[in-house]
Amino acid sequence: MANEIVFTLEPDAGRVTVEASRLSKAAANELVKDLGTSLSVNCARPALEQKLTGPVSKKADTLSTDTPSIYLYRLYHFTTVDGPGRRSVVQVSGCTIRCPGCYVPETHERSSGTLTSISSIVEEIEAKRADHDGVTILGGEPFDQPGMLADLVRRLKYRNLHIAVYSGYTSQNLLERGDPRINYVLSRADMLIDGPYIREFAENAGEYRGSHNQRLILRP
Repeated sequence: MANEIVFTLEPDAGRVTVEASRLSKAAANELVKDLGTSLSVNCARPALEQKLTGPVSKKADTLSTDTPSIYLYRLYHFTTVDGPGRRSVVQVSGCTIRCPGCYVPETHERSSGTLTSISSIVEEIEAKRADHDGVTILGGEPFDQPGMLADLVRRLKYRNLHIAVYSGYTSQNLLERGDPRINYVLSRADMLIDGPYIREFAENAGEYRGSHNQRLILRP
């Protein structure tokens, strides 16, 4: 795989985020020199790709001395409308789709959330385990943070939790990216609700869906 550098402009936060994979140490140091503080988030490292595609051991639940984190808008519990049974819900912040008429436009800006360690999210969900039947991940747009979404899903599946994921992208859109982190999430999620919210199709949308163009896909 070739070196890759992705620049994400975040005018609302007044910053540029740079995601780089497979760079030499010298090239990475040059980027830091030009752009400022760096943070290793593991999401593109070969070691993580191995963990995502292979068996998971208890030791693998901690990826490194770094702290993998996701932009979290809120974490709430005891909902019955975001998936089967009672759910704990991880709602991430940041969405590049921004469907007209979205129910939660306050989640569109990544800066509306807080960079939160995945370990702390999982710990709270585990503490509420007796009170829920599974976990739902929604947004914002979860797949806009693919590496950290994959890490979160990996940790939850290790604990044998039922996982539902909402996305404004269709599963075909996601698969066409050829991203192993996205493919991992799609292969592990027990339920995927995909497709953009379309306000004109909101009436009689169906269970767990915002508009009836969206599909409810269950993993066999």
